[in-house]
Amino acid sequence: MRRVIRIKALQGLYAYFNNKSVNLEDIRQKVYDGLIENPNFYDADPKDKTGFQMLLPVLLDEAFESRLEVQELPENQKWLGMLAQQAVADWNNENRKELNRIKQGAFQDIHNQNATEVTFWTIFSALIQSVTDEEFRKLESYLNNTPSPSHQLKISHHPFNELLNLGLHPEIGPQPLGLKPFDSELVHRLYNALFKELPEYLAYQAKKDVTDADQEEIWKVMYRKLFRSEIFIEAMTETDMHWSENRILLEVLLKHTFKELCNGDSPVFKPRKDEEEEFVNFFNILFTSSLENFEKDEALMKIAVTNWDADRVALLDKWIIHLSINEMRQFPHIPIKVTMNEYLEISKAYSTPSSAGFINGVVDKISSLMKAEGSLKKSARGLMDNR
Repeated sequence: MRRVIRIKALQGLYAYFNNKSVNLEDIRQKVYDGLIENPNFYDADPKDKTGFQMLLPVLLDEAFESRLEVQELPENQKWLGMLAQQAVADWNNENRKELNRIKQGAFQDIHNQNATEVTFWTIFSALIQSVTDEEFRKLESYLNNTPSPSHQLKISHHPFNELLNLGLHPEIGPQPLGLKPFDSELVHRLYNALFKELPEYLAYQAKKDVTDADQEEIWKVMYRKLFRSEIFIEAMTETDMHWSENRILLEVLLKHTFKELCNGDSPVFKPRKDEEEEFVNFFNILFTSSLENFEKDEALMKIAVTNWDADRVALLDKWIIHLSINEMRQFPHIPIKVTMNEYLEISKAYSTPSSAGFINGVVDKISSLMKAEGSLKKSARGLMDNR
């Protein structure tokens, strides 16, 4: 689950800095548009108006770079300086709102991740049940119809299916809840479009005897087919307003559940309250620390990135590096190797093919710099080793 939180923090950084840039342009344009309505501009003579229009972009640049000294401006320009300072205040206010929105959205998504995965596996389980339902309808529709050979219906008795149903319908405790119930029409469409004539399934269905590897492979093929289905994506988009972001998180959870099933374990879909609080706290510390230490870490990155302009580093790689550094900084109980491996896996999945090696090299250099200055401390012997 922590990998899901790391990805959520990565999405948060991307959204925050992207919206921060958009907000900056919006605020500047708002100041330009409102200039002609300002009484100080409206009542000025034409020559001064031209001067004000030329001066405003300069004052805005100084204000956004914290270099503007309004008291040093000529008396007839101070109002313009105050206008620039107000633009900075408005921008900071918009950024605070955006930060709170991202955090609240992330907390809600963390809370809903369990329900999203339950929804997926509930639909998947219904698709498996469709095999039995179709056989029943066939026998009911025709007199003296011969039942299908048992090996053609074996997906209904797949060992993972029993484990999955135990997770979806536990005998003890509350029942896991999905986002919302899906009607039978959706399941029928998915079954006909995805599984009924799926070559891999037909090959599996024709086998009288299957190995454990065959069982794992068909389950993997089928759940991935559902996850990538346009019909499923359309249904989830209508249900989850953050689906474009949460789809990535769901993929991570599905892989984890599949691994549990392969190990013979029944998945647990109901997180404990203390676990959810831990995940929220992990996100909050990681995300906030990455923002608070941004300038400091940018300086470290420029030292570590040799033979390359640090400003040309791909944005996604840059955010991954920032998160890596701050996880090492803020969580002394997590080994450096664990942190590095997690972010390298994330970079392999979502960035360029060469990103993992680049990120590994940069973060390794930065961690050495942090050790030397004493800002990187781990809570147990041996956890400092990153090789």
